[in-house]
Amino acid sequence: MIGAALVALVVLTQLVAANGAVACSCAPQPPAESLRQADGAVVGRLVKVLPHGPLHAVYRYEVSRVYKGEIVKRRMLDVHGSRRAAACALPRRTGRSYGLFLSHRHGRWFGGICGVISPQRLRGAAQNRPRVYRRSAGQSASCA
Repeated sequence: MIGAALVALVVLTQLVAANGAVACSCAPQPPAESLRQADGAVVGRLVKVLPHGPLHAVYRYEVSRVYKGEIVKRRMLDVHGSRRAAACALPRRTGRSYGLFLSHRHGRWFGGICGVISPQRLRGAAQNRPRVYRRSAGQSASCA
């Protein structure tokens, strides 16, 4: 009897955990389309990740290239995002450069893993489009 109750408890716990788990999934999209939809696009080296409450973080990048948006090159750029991988958090490896498609809301830049691309692929997408991008209507690539 105790064995059956224990098995039932383990199964129930696994079902609850599975239903509570949320995974990040990104809708595939060509880089040129992500660039068109983004409010900003940069290549930046991640300098620091600053916790901002239990669920959010501020990712600080040193910007080396601006492809779109009103962002200053060679300055620090704070990008707000999730701290949890399941909620599409940005990569946390400092010292590495990333291509980023960003959205701009309420005076802040936001990003997530669905908007991360290699710097080379971002450059390639930008070379196939008009040279300078400024803020445009539309949403950036987002997690589904």
